[in-house]
Amino acid sequence: MSRTPPEATAETDRSAGPLDGVRVLDLADPLGAYGCRLLADLGADVIRIEPVTGRGSLDRAPFWLVPGSPPVSLFERFVNAGKKSVTLDLTAPEAEPLLRELLVSADVVVESPGPVLAAAGWPPEWLQEVNPGLIHVRVSPYGADGGDRSSGATAPVPPDDLVLLGAGGLLHMGGYPDIGPVAVYGEQSSYMASIFAAVAAIVGLVGRHRTRVAVTADVSAQECVAQALEESVMRYALTGEVRAPQGDVAKEAGSGVYRCGDGYVSVVAGRLGTAAAWASLVRWITEADPDATMLTEEQWSRFEYRQRPDAIETFRVIFERFAATRSRQELYRGAQERGIALSPVNDLAAVLEDAQLASRDFFVDVDDPEVGRTLTYPGPPYRLSGTPLPGPRPAPRRGADNVDVYVKEAGLSPAELESLAARGVL
Repeated sequence: MSRTPPEATAETDRSAGPLDGVRVLDLADPLGAYGCRLLADLGADVIRIEPVTGRGSLDRAPFWLVPGSPPVSLFERFVNAGKKSVTLDLTAPEAEPLLRELLVSADVVVESPGPVLAAAGWPPEWLQEVNPGLIHVRVSPYGADGGDRSSGATAPVPPDDLVLLGAGGLLHMGGYPDIGPVAVYGEQSSYMASIFAAVAAIVGLVGRHRTRVAVTADVSAQECVAQALEESVMRYALTGEVRAPQGDVAKEAGSGVYRCGDGYVSVVAGRLGTAAAWASLVRWITEADPDATMLTEEQWSRFEYRQRPDAIETFRVIFERFAATRSRQELYRGAQERGIALSPVNDLAAVLEDAQLASRDFFVDVDDPEVGRTLTYPGPPYRLSGTPLPGPRPAPRRGADNVDVYVKEAGLSPAELESLAARGVL
């Protein structure tokens, strides 16, 4: 299977993306599929290899109901945007020549959970023989060891997001002190693992370019979660302090999340911000509310006093009285004018209407025929001067690219394609 790159021109070079010419085979479940989507966003030719029958591994809630058709997984549409899709029964003996051709043409293969190809009967040494330069990214819940070294136990497969957040330590930090751990929304462990899968693939490509040596990357979802614990590990090593859930409790008067006229705002002033910001915040409040002049008393200038629970609660009452007649955006603009770090706590509707995101054309509308609607996608959170990115394309139907990949590239005849499909290989 050979690929002829498009004729190089200044225009095609600038619009194709920095990973143009790189082919990625996507054999990932939710732990790695979004990572392949990120590579597609950067211009890589990502081919997702799907099972021939049954529900795909990415068909998960939430589902969109299309009249007269099976429910459509919005998660699947999101993580498969920009990819191609072929079907192939990896366990069928007849799959060998087609899988070989796919591997020969590929630069990267991403598998999750763990060694998908080996589990289907294609051992690592065969892959090495077929394509010695292949960069192999394997994403699994706990890494290639697959279990608990301290006990020798084998980890259950596949653990869900709650288990991985717990195993990585992040679950313990979320929620409120009086009700126990609360998971953040949205299967975050899968996205964490996927982001590092994409990083591993790019590092592998850079390393192969420099050393001519291919690599196998072993990505542990648990480690990806534990890597995101900020300074908590160092703090524990130095002091023995175990960071506990904070909820929305303010750490000092002037720094916290407060209710306003149409939602909430987050404020950082005082020692956690700057002394000038605290003074500016007090002036702003007292100019509008004469009953708040107690904030100008000497003790409020001391950080130790503002940390007291009674001071935190007093300030909350005063500030929320001041903010009750003001919107998030009004407070944001006023704070910007006064040098105060304040941000709206945007819900999804507010994020979609955010002026800053709109000015950067962050959101992209994509017509998706499977859903029968135009879907709004987040765009890439970066801008590249040399290779502007065109934004995501709609996710393909399963097997939509069988003809292009197997007939036009691999050389199967239409009759051979039809025969393999009839036998359940494609």
